[in-house]
Amino acid sequence: MAYQPIVFGLPVFVGNEQKIFEKHNLTVEAKSFTSANDMMNALVAGQVDMVPGAPLVPVLALESQYPGRFRIMSHSVMTSDKPFDRVLVKADSPIKYPKDLSGKKLALIPGTTASNVVRAFLSQQGVDPKTVSFIQLAPTAQLTALQSGSVDALYAYEPLVTIALNQGSSFRAITGSIYTSLLDPCPLVVLIVDRNFERQHPDTVKRAAEAFDEVFKVMKEQPAVADMALVPYLKIPADIAPKVNLQNMTYSGQMQIDNLQHFIDILRQIGEIQTPIDAKQLTADTK
Repeated sequence: MAYQPIVFGLPVFVGNEQKIFEKHNLTVEAKSFTSANDMMNALVAGQVDMVPGAPLVPVLALESQYPGRFRIMSHSVMTSDKPFDRVLVKADSPIKYPKDLSGKKLALIPGTTASNVVRAFLSQQGVDPKTVSFIQLAPTAQLTALQSGSVDALYAYEPLVTIALNQGSSFRAITGSIYTSLLDPCPLVVLIVDRNFERQHPDTVKRAAEAFDEVFKVMKEQPAVADMALVPYLKIPADIAPKVNLQNMTYSGQMQIDNLQHFIDILRQIGEIQTPIDAKQLTADTK
């Protein structure tokens, strides 16, 4: 399984820490990747079989290139009341609103998902994205860059959002969640499986689906337990973990196909995908 060292990887963390994979007789090798694009490339190359926390944008790009290669088994139910992503600035920054980002340097996570969505958001706010310098930085370097002034603002994901906003009065947010500004609830994150692997190992994938249903139940009903699973993987303080905004995931067989299709259509409208993609086909059982 592939994961990124951000909150997207939480299903893998919980599954390992709570020994849920072992309970379902699964031996899991968890591989960390810097960007979502790298995870997709690893899936195509056969280096990983499942990606439990993949952003939808590169997943759809993969579907365009390799139709029917993978299946979506679950998606996030991201809501604006628990913002996963926000634009942060230093407390004393003159930047007050998104429109003030024109001519500024904005740091964000490597890959295409964050930069593409921010560009769409800025356009909606009346800011020409071409006037903003996008600086791709690994999460471990982002707050340091913002604090030092080498960038003017940071488009951060959890847990960095919570870490930053709990550092006294050092940082402040100038936006809510950008993803949920496009659609609320937002099915941004999906769990995908390589259909070739599923055809060869249907029982394994069935047990994995059952395991993740149990993982998602822990995330929903025992958030304190899920929060603490972040600590060893993301190296965050134990007192910060309970404050991190987590996202729920749908159980297998209970995906909100209309919601997923709506977000796919929005992504096409803003130019992130070029061809129509059918959510029903993406989620259909593997034959």
